[in-house]
Amino acid sequence: MTKIIELAHNLGEEIAKSEEIKNLTAAKDAFDKDLALQEKMSEYEADRRLLGEEFSKNTDEADQKAIADLRARLEELGAEITANENYAAFAKAQQAMDALMADVNGEIRFCITGERPETCTHDCSTCSGCH
Repeated sequence: MTKIIELAHNLGEEIAKSEEIKNLTAAKDAFDKDLALQEKMSEYEADRRLLGEEFSKNTDEADQKAIADLRARLEELGAEITANENYAAFAKAQQAMDALMADVNGEIRFCITGERPETCTHDCSTCSGCH
């Protein structure tokens, strides 16, 4: 193992012990075990596929009532899903993990290039530093 890979391995082990990973693991477990939430998410995905099928039809063949009904149901399900405490906790834990990884990658990038992004949004599409 090269020294760089060894250091990366050690960093990975430290990240695995972080509060962010512990919180993400616990939140994911609660998210996965919430059967009502999982049913709503499955219904959402099924309805999303049905809506896509209607949109893929020729305009004169698409069922406009079905499209309106599916859009309304998707909006309703989306609101119910995002209001669920297990969904919210999982999303928050995922955002914290993403932020940690962005900070780690930013620090590595700084060590390589000597440049820090002035304002990091943790959304790579807003940063010209990587590209």
